[in-house]
Amino acid sequence: MVGPIAFVETPEPIVNLMIGSISDNKKSNDRISILDSGSGKGIFIEMLKKVGFTNISGIELDDDLCNYTKSKFPNLNIHNLDYLEWITNSKYDIIIGNPPYCHFNSLPKQMKIKVADIVGNKESDIYYAFIMKSIDLLKTGGELIYIVPYGFFFNTYAKVVRDKIKQNGYIEIIIDLDESRLFEGENPETIIFKFVKTQQKVHPQIRILRIKNRNLNAKKIKSEALKTLETSESSSYFDYHEHDMFSEENVIWTTYPEKILKEYYFLKNVAWIGVGLVSGFEKAYTVSEDFKKTLNNTEKNLLLNCIKARNCKGFWTEGYTEYVLLDKKILTEKELKEKCPQIYLKIADYKESMSVRYLPENKKWFHWQALRNYEKLKTFKDDPKIFVPNLDRSTSNRFSLISKPLFPSGDVLTIVPQKKDPFFLLGYLNSHFFRDYYLSAGARRGHRISYTQRIMANIKIPKFSKSIEDEISKIAQEIFNGKDTSSRSKIDDLILENLS
Repeated sequence: MVGPIAFVETPEPIVNLMIGSISDNKKSNDRISILDSGSGKGIFIEMLKKVGFTNISGIELDDDLCNYTKSKFPNLNIHNLDYLEWITNSKYDIIIGNPPYCHFNSLPKQMKIKVADIVGNKESDIYYAFIMKSIDLLKTGGELIYIVPYGFFFNTYAKVVRDKIKQNGYIEIIIDLDESRLFEGENPETIIFKFVKTQQKVHPQIRILRIKNRNLNAKKIKSEALKTLETSESSSYFDYHEHDMFSEENVIWTTYPEKILKEYYFLKNVAWIGVGLVSGFEKAYTVSEDFKKTLNNTEKNLLLNCIKARNCKGFWTEGYTEYVLLDKKILTEKELKEKCPQIYLKIADYKESMSVRYLPENKKWFHWQALRNYEKLKTFKDDPKIFVPNLDRSTSNRFSLISKPLFPSGDVLTIVPQKKDPFFLLGYLNSHFFRDYYLSAGARRGHRISYTQRIMANIKIPKFSKSIEDEISKIAQEIFNGKDTSSRSKIDDLILENLS
């Protein structure tokens, strides 16, 4: 199901994969109570009945879907109710399904109230509320098996969901399906997870499967995932590993194997890390060479050169974008028109569109949206800086060094080395070892990696000897100077030799 009303049926093989993960001691037992928490057209109910379950209930908000399912299974108890406001004294051995996915801002007003009441914030997806409600409706020893977006593993506002899971039991299985094309017209980044409700403090390790090819069809996903669960070994289709149940230290959850570093320090202890400047309307502020020739001296003093994600090539940068920077120093439109006539003429055509942007209080329509860290960045103007795209699909890291007085645009993160050689950090951050470590810290977003200030500040850097740091620096500098990454693997060789 997608959205609170729109419906997309879960493929039958995926339903059977989820049913196949039910514990053996709960199979073929007439007393086992099962709830399909969003029954739609009844595909979960149909498949559950096929494997022998009989004590099945369903709940569905949509009248037409509910009536369809009731007619299909007249002997079962199918409730035509809103799951989130449903009050029941029943507890279930198994709750299974595909809850709706829809962010809070897109929900109908009454649904927003229910979600906020359950989750406790107004930045939630509706499926957060489904997870939390389902945990409450499970018996001790009960199992929750859902297919949902991966986002609740890392989203700040989903911490309450992660805490609810940790406080009430453990996750037994995670099947990470990435952006597999499972739903017609929808390709969310999905996982199947199995939660077990218990008050026991000692938990088994999570069995984690991560798909290798997101183009697999649903039938192949089912057969290969079940095979991987049976063998507990990686295959051509799924990576397999086991992980301790996530703890309080795991602020972000991940399906990647954990990288253990025995001796380390945090990046924030040796570098300044910060986000870039956001114009909020690129084409209005971007400057061409011909336009620059028309500017007076006051206008020229407002020019700012910025590195964008597209300029980050990995190790080095190529090019930059020049902008007009308008901030609160120009207080009124009249002042802008008088002091900066050419700039005013350029951006006036966009006034209507720029006026409806989100702007912080006391900013005028012609101001930049967010000059994040601008004053601090000015103090680093001539220092070596490492830029990296905030979101990156590249197969190799693109940390890129520059010493020129360039500023970060809003789509890059800035690292200013302060207690370590810039080339050492450049080399280490571009290593495949670091990429694997960073993914293990929960930085994956679909087929992209997210480089955020929060995660990067708290990454751990291994303590290498001075000679090894110098060697990494030397290789990185050679790559930087020659714009040739053919010796990149030498950095990984050094890292692995000294961490083994």
